[in-house]
Amino acid sequence: MNSPSLLRLHLLRGSYLLLLVGLTLQIVPDLLGPVVTMPLMDGVVTAMLSALAMLSILGLFAPIFMLPLLWFELGWKLIWVLFVALPRWQTDTMDEATMEVLFACAFVVPFVFIVPWRYAIARYSSALDPWWTKRS
Repeated sequence: MNSPSLLRLHLLRGSYLLLLVGLTLQIVPDLLGPVVTMPLMDGVVTAMLSALAMLSILGLFAPIFMLPLLWFELGWKLIWVLFVALPRWQTDTMDEATMEVLFACAFVVPFVFIVPWRYAIARYSSALDPWWTKRS
């Protein structure tokens, strides 16, 4: 299993930096301001995305170790696009707010090409703990 190239590691760091800067500019001000008066789920989303921003800092220093963070980002955005945006597009009910979120989701498309998938799958699958096997 060959480790990812230095270029790939720098691209991964750039991905974490994009997450950090984007979320810091967009979400963290809400955490420091009107979060108390927000609807409950808006506060949950603000807290969750603020944690994602903070964890992105670790990705700058340990890009391979923090790959699950990028997978989470790719995963929730893919689910949102497939189950929220796509049905609205198909029924011609896309509004401006949905378009804005869809535009924001597009920023993770390069992540698909930056993540060293073969290396990551080999590394993380070898680390799985087979909990179903009997241990003595």
